[in-house]
Amino acid sequence: MVKGHVTRWTQITLQIRVSVMIDLIGTLRRLTTNIGTILVDVAGLDGDAMRGTDDATLQATWTDARADYQDELAAANLPSDIDDTLYNTAVIHHQSDSRSRVYPQVPSSVISLTTATVADTFGNWTQAVPIDTIDMLYKVIAVMIEQAGAAATFIVQFGYSTVDGDDPTTAQIVGEQRFKVIGTPLKTYHSDLRILGSKCPVNAKLWARLSSGTGNADTADISIVVTRHIEVTNEIASLATWPWAS
Repeated sequence: MVKGHVTRWTQITLQIRVSVMIDLIGTLRRLTTNIGTILVDVAGLDGDAMRGTDDATLQATWTDARADYQDELAAANLPSDIDDTLYNTAVIHHQSDSRSRVYPQVPSSVISLTTATVADTFGNWTQAVPIDTIDMLYKVIAVMIEQAGAAATFIVQFGYSTVDGDDPTTAQIVGEQRFKVIGTPLKTYHSDLRILGSKCPVNAKLWARLSSGTGNADTADISIVVTRHIEVTNEIASLATWPWAS
């Protein structure tokens, strides 16, 4: 009897396993059929109809952008782009390898500036370098304070004009520097205060003006250092309100 029961349970177990296998195989077949149907349906969809206005615009924008980049990467453009890159790299090197000159060129001359008789107010623009003197694009890179008439805090400012009698406009101001005089006469000079400024056109006249905090007509004698300016291929324009409106 026991042997008969074991045999019967074995048969039942085998039948269950076979049924399970058949059911799993059937399920896989049904899934395969359904997936195939889905793929066929997706392949037959009208993408343009489903995209809508936004996606259509996006596609058009992408197409235009891709065309621009393809044009830029075209063989006709690459040599020019490489030349620009090499040139601009050379300009960077030139900034630390260019020659400088001082003005005035004779030690017995100075540029004399006077403040307004109102505290914190610039005096008149004064000629620093005459027009038609520097026959290249140039930059003021340093100012030396050689003498001062008062113990005070000063600001010196530079600008240019392309017409001899015209004062610099706001957009033509190229740079400035602040310095403090402890006592007069100066016991030591203020050597080459750095000016980080913009370019002056070829043959442009350079002007300078001075302000102090005293409210008196204070004076200072200066000299400057200039160097040649080389433009890059995509020069950034100066701000008309340099560097802020007031």
